[in-house]
Amino acid sequence: MASNKLALLNILISLLFAGLIIGAAQLFQGEEYKDTVTYLLIALWFIPFSWLSYKSSKLK
Repeated sequence: MASNKLALLNILISLLFAGLIIGAAQLFQGEEYKDTVTYLLIALWFIPFSWLSYKSSKLK
């Protein structure tokens, strides 16, 4: 995959996870495990972000 496509995919995945985090914050408002859900989503986002960043840097 081209570096530009990997960067675009990384941005799209980041925006998707940002939406999920905002949605989870609204959905779990007032719940005691709202922070845990947010941290799990951030941890899940970090996996594809790191992998795509690594692949993008290898192509340069």
